[in-house]
Amino acid sequence: RRYQNRARSSAAWSSSPAGGMAMRGLTVFISDLRNCSNKEAESKRVEKEMAHIRSKFTSESNMNGYNRKKYVWKILYMYMLGYEVDFGHMEAVNLISSNKYSEKSVGYAWCALMLKEGDDLLRLIINSIRVDLISKNDNHICLALNSICNVGGKEFAEALSSDVVKLLVSNVTKTYVRKKAALTTLRMYRKSPDTLPPIEWADKVLMLLDEKNIGVLTSVSSLVLGVLAVDSTGWDGAAPKAARTLTRLVLNKDYSNDYLYYGIPTPWLQIKLLRMLQFFPPPEEHALKLRVSEVLQRIISGTDVTKNVNKNNATHAVLFEAINLTIHLGSQAETLQQSINLLGRFISIREANIRYLGLETMARLSQQQPETLEGLKKHQSTILFSLKDPDISIRRRALDLVYAMCDSTTVKETVAELLTFLSSSDLGIREELVLKIAILAERFATDNQWYVDVVLRLIKEAGDQVSPEIWYRVVQIITNQGDDLQKYATETVWKALSEELMPHPTLVKVAAYVLGEFGHMIAESPESGPTAQYQLLLKRFAQAEQDLRAILLNTFVKLAHSFAEIAPQVAELMATHSTALDQEVQQRANEYISLSAPPLAGIKNTVLEMMPHFTERESVVQKQLDKAQGNDSSSRKEAMAKPTAAVAAADQVPLPAQTPPPPSAQPSADLLGMGEELPHSADKVATPAAASVAGASDLLGALDLGAAPPPPAPPSSAADDLLGLMGVAAPPPSAPPLGVAAVAGGSLLDGLAGPSPSLAVPSPSPSAPAVGPASAAWLALCLRNDGVLFEDATLQIGVKMEFNGHQGRMALYFGNKSPTPLMSVTTQLSQCPPLNIQLSALAGTLNPRAQQQQLVNIECLDAFGEGPQLAVRFMGGATPQPLVVTLPIVPTKFVVPLRVDGADFFRRWKLLDGHEKQQIFKLQAVPLSEQLVERTVGSGLHMSLLKGVDPNAANFVAAGCFTAKGSAPQADDTSVLMRLEVNPGAGMCRASVRASNTALVDMVVKLVLSQLSAPSPSALIGVLGEVRGSASERARLRERHLRVCSVASRRQLLRVADGVAANEGGI
Repeated sequence: RRYQNRARSSAAWSSSPAGGMAMRGLTVFISDLRNCSNKEAESKRVEKEMAHIRSKFTSESNMNGYNRKKYVWKILYMYMLGYEVDFGHMEAVNLISSNKYSEKSVGYAWCALMLKEGDDLLRLIINSIRVDLISKNDNHICLALNSICNVGGKEFAEALSSDVVKLLVSNVTKTYVRKKAALTTLRMYRKSPDTLPPIEWADKVLMLLDEKNIGVLTSVSSLVLGVLAVDSTGWDGAAPKAARTLTRLVLNKDYSNDYLYYGIPTPWLQIKLLRMLQFFPPPEEHALKLRVSEVLQRIISGTDVTKNVNKNNATHAVLFEAINLTIHLGSQAETLQQSINLLGRFISIREANIRYLGLETMARLSQQQPETLEGLKKHQSTILFSLKDPDISIRRRALDLVYAMCDSTTVKETVAELLTFLSSSDLGIREELVLKIAILAERFATDNQWYVDVVLRLIKEAGDQVSPEIWYRVVQIITNQGDDLQKYATETVWKALSEELMPHPTLVKVAAYVLGEFGHMIAESPESGPTAQYQLLLKRFAQAEQDLRAILLNTFVKLAHSFAEIAPQVAELMATHSTALDQEVQQRANEYISLSAPPLAGIKNTVLEMMPHFTERESVVQKQLDKAQGNDSSSRKEAMAKPTAAVAAADQVPLPAQTPPPPSAQPSADLLGMGEELPHSADKVATPAAASVAGASDLLGALDLGAAPPPPAPPSSAADDLLGLMGVAAPPPSAPPLGVAAVAGGSLLDGLAGPSPSLAVPSPSPSAPAVGPASAAWLALCLRNDGVLFEDATLQIGVKMEFNGHQGRMALYFGNKSPTPLMSVTTQLSQCPPLNIQLSALAGTLNPRAQQQQLVNIECLDAFGEGPQLAVRFMGGATPQPLVVTLPIVPTKFVVPLRVDGADFFRRWKLLDGHEKQQIFKLQAVPLSEQLVERTVGSGLHMSLLKGVDPNAANFVAAGCFTAKGSAPQADDTSVLMRLEVNPGAGMCRASVRASNTALVDMVVKLVLSQLSAPSPSALIGVLGEVRGSASERARLRERHLRVCSVASRRQLLRVADGVAANEGGI
């Protein structure tokens, strides 16, 4: 079909005048390409023709114009088909110098297609173009002007600008040449304004605005607008001429019927002339003012909505430009109130485009003409209703208008409406909405307590979209105000933090700062005493992110400095974290411990005294909003071409001052050196986007994401290897705005009972996590360090782990398999007290066919059973929300091999009497091979297989040591011992496991059975449940399960799976 479509277009091209019907060779060549059945045949024919043309160019020095033209047309056609061409340039340049139009047009066509700005060959054709520009042949002049416009470039502007301007202002130039000359002048002026100083030719160009020809007027108006957008000096005469032309078109109807578009005379020219008037101040001359007023009155009163879409587009394009001119004229315009009423009618009609333009124009009107706010407020209900429009672009314009209309008298009602809208708004507009609510509450607040309430509500309802600048600002205002606001803010923050089961990290940051500075104001109450404040904040410390932990350490030290009764607890906390994995936390803890020394008492009092008032500066929140809207607003201003002083002055509204943000924690160094796959260099990962590898292939090979990933960087030193985990590496990337929220306490599934403040999605059933301890993927990852943990049609979660002693590190790879981005990606981790877990931040958007990486630092404090659960939330795709998976962090990951002789083994065995679990099971393979046991016990459970300990050669003995922080190496109470007693005749085995912790024993037995025991029918049914689905999905999932099965289980599973598949259509 592709070749048929190309053939039809080729036939049309060859039969056109440019293609030249008389050139039989060109027609035959195109016909040959049309008849090619595949790409290979076409390539062979093209290569043959290229060789033929190249030989002709080199052998025939006196080639006639006809053949040269024919061969250049063939080269151009091959180039347009996508083939690379590296010859024929000089032949095309020679054609430009020809006196025949058919040959010259071929040369200029080659120039337009093959050359671009900056090519060296441009210098060879400049003289030929100049010859054509000064010639008397209008066709040659038009070809030269077209070439200059198509290629552009500073070289053309410097060499040919004077000739083009002469053509433009000459009295003998034909109208169609003058139109091209005007547009060519505009093209060169935009490329090189310094080469064409407009002040030199302004008077002559302005005279062309009196031209009767509508086409010339339109082209010259485009040139004048392009110059005015840069500098209007010396072009004051354009305003009366534009008004005179508008009068002729709109009032006098002096135009040809050829320029009527759906009954509207030259709408494009009207728009250009109306826009031209907006570059100059309102006219003071009475006659000019009256003329403009009559034109505006006729346009505004004579426009209405019709059923014809094309007519609507044309009439409303002129109408909205007329309204923009009315806004520019301000109170001098008699049509200002009429425009307000018309805009109020437009924002309530069904047509979305007109509603959009009405809202945008209203916002501009409210900014440039504040005296019209009272008239606009009559339509406030309609504007607020537009916030619920299905079209996000209309919602954005309605938000801009509500923001622009707000003042001190309506701020509370406006903010209340926006907060109500915030709860149901989508993510595309939520960040901008939060910024504008924060700015309005700060700018027009008459009550600072109300401002604090608004910011806290923002944090509760849209914490992920609350930028750091917002909470910086609220704590600065609290600090700078008096005791009344400080006490109220402390009480309010304490109540909010106490009521939230899983408070957002931003709320915890605000509470940490406020309680650390002003906690003494509520310490007299029993419910909020010093111990209660410490305990509440301590709950949020365990699973907090790096920057939040740093702030909480400051808070704890300040509380201990103010209240002696909690000083011992804080001292113990500092001592515990003086050896933390996180470098920032470790450094702060040690510094605070050193600060407590008696010789530093004076310095300590100075450091820990209350924060002084912040210096008032420009609001950083306003800067954040300007930055977020900068690209959009600048592009709209350029499109409208209205860089007027009035607009610039209206945009600069005085704002309350802003102070520098509090010091934030620096990113900690990576102490584990997990290998080259995990990025460390701060200069390589400068933004959150760097964590997402778009188009990279999946780490585990199970998800094809396009191109292969870049080669990993080699370790910087031997310390980056697993064998030297304590080598210091470069710090990881700083946290992006959206990250990980940790559950303070309890089960993750219990903590997810209520929907997230930012994502209203139902919680999963506590009995049905997506990946649980019974799934084959989880069991497989418990025994190896990399693999796929979860996968469906939308998302894939891959895992790569490394452990050394009581420390470990995990990399979670989130791959988006869907064709649409996954928005607001966040993760939550359940509490596991025996483990100290730190998660890196996760970018909020996961692009299609891309991956993101989240790093997990793990420190084992005590023995445990199953690991924590991770809840993944995102917007988009078909994956149930939230997706809850059990991480494959099991106690055997922290087991190290123990090599002892028989006497020492049985001594330890007797010491653990009473801490044993036995399980008898049927073997999946008889006899039980030593290789299978070595793979399960040695590689999977990290235990040492001891030979010669059991006198029965069919039995197996293994030993290991569980390592936790502070545990003595190879101590008796850390032993993990196992015996496998095999009965080959019956195909049965008894597994006996002893350890000091029951949960650890249960997990070892469970993992052994998962590898050595014959699968039960129920287990096979569970596996087959995952194999159901599409044929390709079944085949891929089956292969994954077969990789972790033994030979016997594999055969049994294949028989059952193939039977099921036969009934479902086959795999």
